[in-house]
Amino acid sequence: MIFMILSSFLLMGQKNGNFQMHFINVGQGDAALLISPGGETVLFDEGVVAHCDVPVEYLDLLGITSIDYMVTSHYHQDHIGCTKQILEKFPLKKIAYDRGEMYPSDPFDLYQAAVGTKRQKAVPGQRFTLDPGSGHEVVITFLALNGAGIETDNENDLSLVSLVKFGDLEIMMGGDLSGFNASNYKDIESKLAGNAPRVEVYKVHHHCSQYSSNTTWLNAIRPRIGIINVVGEYGKGYGLPAEDCMERLHKAGIKTYWTNIGDGADPDPMWDIVGGNIVVAAAPGSHKFTVSFNGSNVHTYPDWGYNDTSVIQTDATYGWSRNSEIYHYLNCSFIKKIKLQNLETGSKPPDGKTLHPDCPK
Repeated sequence: MIFMILSSFLLMGQKNGNFQMHFINVGQGDAALLISPGGETVLFDEGVVAHCDVPVEYLDLLGITSIDYMVTSHYHQDHIGCTKQILEKFPLKKIAYDRGEMYPSDPFDLYQAAVGTKRQKAVPGQRFTLDPGSGHEVVITFLALNGAGIETDNENDLSLVSLVKFGDLEIMMGGDLSGFNASNYKDIESKLAGNAPRVEVYKVHHHCSQYSSNTTWLNAIRPRIGIINVVGEYGKGYGLPAEDCMERLHKAGIKTYWTNIGDGADPDPMWDIVGGNIVVAAAPGSHKFTVSFNGSNVHTYPDWGYNDTSVIQTDATYGWSRNSEIYHYLNCSFIKKIKLQNLETGSKPPDGKTLHPDCPK
C-alpha cells in the first residue's frame, strides 16, 4: 500500500506535546487513533476485514509501538475487521472497551480472541483520563451504548458513543448510530440529543447514511466540522455518503472532511473536502484546533466560545467566507466582516476564489 506523502507534523512521531486525532483512510469503515500530548494512545475502531495493511502501515509510519486503550463502537466487520492484525504488531497495554455482549460472526470471534482478558464493557457515564496530573489531560467519557434504553437488535443502533475532551476541544465518536425509525433502525440520536454537549468535531454517524445525523441531533451538538469515513477502494456499493444526510449537514452549516471519495453524493466544493487521512490537532491552552488533510493542507478553527478572529490567524495567511468567491489576506479589514461560522483560513490561497483587489499584503 502506497501512502500519500505525510506532512512534517506526522513524521515527528507519536509524541509531540500536542493532542492529535488521526482519522485513517481505511475505506468503508472506521479507524481513528488518538495520541495525547504525553504520547498515550487510544484506537477507536479497527478497520475493514481483508484490508488491514492500511491501518497497520499508517500506525507504523507514525512510529507507534503499542496501543494503550481501544474503544470499539460495535461489532460490524468494517469496525473490528483488523483487530487481530493491529494488536499482533502493536500490543494492547491496558483496556479494550466495547459494548459488551456477543455477536455471531467470524470477525467478532477474532476480535474477542485478540483483546482477550483486556476486554471490558463500557458503562454510561464512565470516563478515563490520559496524561493524568499533567495539566493537559485528555478525558474520554462514554455517553451511551446498546440503544441508550431503546429496544433494538440493530447492531448499528447498539453503538458505543464516546466524547473526547481536550481543554475546550470536544470530539463526538458514535460509530454507526441511527437517527430515524425506518427500516430496522431506531432513532437513538434524538434520545441522546437532550444531554449532548456542543462539540467542535463530529465523526459523522454511519458514514453519513440516510438514517444518520438527524436535525435534532445536529442542532444539539452543533459541530464546527464533520469527519466522514467513506469508501475509496474498499467497500463500494452502499451509496454513501447519502444525499439527504449531506443536505442536513450543509443546512446545519457543517463543513465536512471525507477520508475518500464516496459512491453516493458528490462532494460540494463549498462545503466538503476529500482529504485522505484527516488529522485533528490542538496545542495545550490554544483555544483552537487544526485539520490537516491531503498531506500538507491545514485549516484552523477556533473552539466554541472563542470568537476573536485573531485566535485563528497564527497558522494561516489567507481567509475567506465559504459563501464568497473572494479571499483576503488575514490583515484585511474585510476579514472582520465575515461571520465566524462562514470564515475559513489557510496557508495557501483557496482553489476557485479570487484575491480581493484592494487587499493589503
